[in-house]
Amino acid sequence: MALRDDDVVMLLDNAQLSKLAALLLHQEERLMEKIKSEPERVKYLKECNGAHDKVVSLLQDAENFNKKFEGDEKKADIAKETVDYIKYGINMSMQMIRNCSLRVTCIDKIKTHFDSLVTELAELDPENISKKRLLAKEVTKYKQCMWEYTDKCKSGSARAFSKAYSTMIKQEGIKFPDLVEKHKNQLGYEGEFEFLEDAQKLEVYNSIIEESGRASIPKSELASGGLGIAVLVVTAGLMVWDIFTAEHKIEAVLSNSLSVLSEIGAFAVQLVVEGAVTEAVAELELGVFIVSLAGFVAATVVGLLFVAVSGFLIDIIFGGGGKTAPSVEGLKFHTTKMPDGMALAFQIAHDGF
Repeated sequence: MALRDDDVVMLLDNAQLSKLAALLLHQEERLMEKIKSEPERVKYLKECNGAHDKVVSLLQDAENFNKKFEGDEKKADIAKETVDYIKYGINMSMQMIRNCSLRVTCIDKIKTHFDSLVTELAELDPENISKKRLLAKEVTKYKQCMWEYTDKCKSGSARAFSKAYSTMIKQEGIKFPDLVEKHKNQLGYEGEFEFLEDAQKLEVYNSIIEESGRASIPKSELASGGLGIAVLVVTAGLMVWDIFTAEHKIEAVLSNSLSVLSEIGAFAVQLVVEGAVTEAVAELELGVFIVSLAGFVAATVVGLLFVAVSGFLIDIIFGGGGKTAPSVEGLKFHTTKMPDGMALAFQIAHDGF
């Protein structure tokens, strides 16, 4: 079964999601085999397999969890909402993130949150009506938010709603940290963005999403911290960076710049905090790629630029609101065009595979 809204397909059937994971693995393995260094090749093949295996394992855990509470009148609804939320998150990870290393990090976050919800539901006293309602409401909010992030992040029609906003940002020369700072102040949060609680960071990112017209995110009303908030910060962050870079034709710029390094193998990357969004310069002789933070995020998410610690680096950028460049000194990056999970999901839903 799949739910479709415009050009985004939400796969809900375990067999379809497993097929998508297998197709991504098959295509990614072929790309990784082109890496010249055997140790590097082995490392990235392991990442590809990890991205696949973690999805399959999480799907199985979710199915077992759902079956466990199927006949429980007081907990079955919460279990089903939890599984829907997890499946939306798996769709997000495989369709919106083309970098397998970053995908591993996102799936790990979702799995950690899922495990906590499993424990919470198992320990829930069904006679404690107020606590049961609170957990049900919280799980439903996670599900609603994940649906919006996944459905509206790459949808063509949804992106069109934020086109004017993205154009305005570009024309006015607004930098990403300034945009984040503006919304942080509007919400009345004090101090540096990186020191805010995760729930506050989420509200800042959601405020930008709402203002852009990209999506209508349900007010979270969730705990100030917690494992689920960490998941939503990443998904909201991905959408906000997509909004910010939408009108800069950044993928084409990155593809053109990186093409000159494609035959070098592993190369160094320099991150520029204050650089233009489209700044991307390949120094062929030096084997160095100079790119702005916005460009780095875009290149990582669309799978043009990858390194084994992609998830860790993106977490630092999202966590700092784009103000601080993580250290990439000593890291060697690779470039290729990773498979498009969104296109594959569409074909699966229409029996193309």
